[in-house]
Amino acid sequence: MEQCKSCEATLAGPYCSQCGQKALTERITLRYIVRSFIEALTNVEEGFWYTMRALLTKPGIVAREYLEGKRKPYYHPVRYLLILITVVTLITLASGVYDLQQNEILHLQNDALGLQPDESTVANQQKIQEEVKKYLNLVALLTLPFVSLVAFWLFRKRAYNYAEHLVMIAFWSAELAVIGLPIQLMFLFFPGIIIYAFPVSILVSSVYYGIGYRQIFDIGYGQAFTRGLLANVLGFFLMFIAIMAVTAIGVAIFVVIFK
Repeated sequence: MEQCKSCEATLAGPYCSQCGQKALTERITLRYIVRSFIEALTNVEEGFWYTMRALLTKPGIVAREYLEGKRKPYYHPVRYLLILITVVTLITLASGVYDLQQNEILHLQNDALGLQPDESTVANQQKIQEEVKKYLNLVALLTLPFVSLVAFWLFRKRAYNYAEHLVMIAFWSAELAVIGLPIQLMFLFFPGIIIYAFPVSILVSSVYYGIGYRQIFDIGYGQAFTRGLLANVLGFFLMFIAIMAVTAIGVAIFVVIFK
């Protein structure tokens, strides 16, 4: 007799009589993710806090079990990501951390380049900041497909497809948003440490990814950390290249149409 993948009870129908999970769990694909994304905006499930606690110390185990079909105990990864990214973004904006970060970054950039921006330049910089604030949560989500693509390439000899790597990164990115929130709030009290924000973010993400990859693929700590670091750095690099390419194409189209 077939057993439920979540609670291992004997199945006697389309749903488990013990925990309610579907008897058949399909493999994660891009089509599944799109359909799940739509469902995630309308449905409510249990398991949010359990998922958060489990991901804190067992990111790889959570991802592996979810991908293998044990989905009943865990919150949906897309909804989990959207909720936490939104909450963390709202806290970052409401606390003033975002404005403080951007002002410190601009100040450091101007000092490094030896610039003394006039009032017009400062006003334009602030205008750009205000526009970015409107889409800050989308900017946070933009890295996912690129980091997942690099991870898929790094582990291309393993059994997981690109869509399944997206699920891993969705879980982990959401958890990292929570882990990183206290670090961001420290900028309110120590604004000078903003210069270390990006390297610390990459380091924390790489260590967390490394833990996850070690738990999933049973590889050494060094190899797991290295691949976690590569996934983050190369993922950000690919995203930057993509943004530059789209910007260049947009400028070229604008010039052709309005010259």
